[in-house]
Amino acid sequence: MEQLIPWLVFCTAFLALSLWKPAAARIFLGVFFIIMAVAVNLVLSLVAPGLFVTLGTDDPLLSFYVWAFQNVVALSPQGFGALAAAGELTVGLLILSHGRKVKIGLALAVAFLLLITPLGIWTLPNPVMAAGAAWLMTKDFPRSLVQILHARRRRAETHIREGTA
Repeated sequence: MEQLIPWLVFCTAFLALSLWKPAAARIFLGVFFIIMAVAVNLVLSLVAPGLFVTLGTDDPLLSFYVWAFQNVVALSPQGFGALAAAGELTVGLLILSHGRKVKIGLALAVAFLLLITPLGIWTLPNPVMAAGAAWLMTKDFPRSLVQILHARRRRAETHIREGTA
């Protein structure tokens, strides 16, 4: 329960960022998914597989999650964690790409956030973050993060050359 309020604040801040600065919110969400893939799903499942299983058995809002984590995830927490990490990593990379791939990544992010919402009271703010991701789906992102960074680097190099010439 103590995680509910900070997570609600975080998700609300993301929703506000999505409405205010969609391009920044898109980059933030992509990086966030990549970090969560590695830090939570991969590392937690490898370092503390029992703790990884308790994510779905401690106090889920739907009994299906207890069954799934006890009977499926518990068979191979490391394998399931790696699979979940691969999925989240894919979502993050799609969000950081460009064009239609971004919308696919955002749709998958919405689905993932809603899918894990019943894991417990602490995940109840997930639909707020999902709303921000859904809002971002209404925007166009014609350039990937790599393209954006490359263009900024070229502008900076041009600016430096013009200043020193």
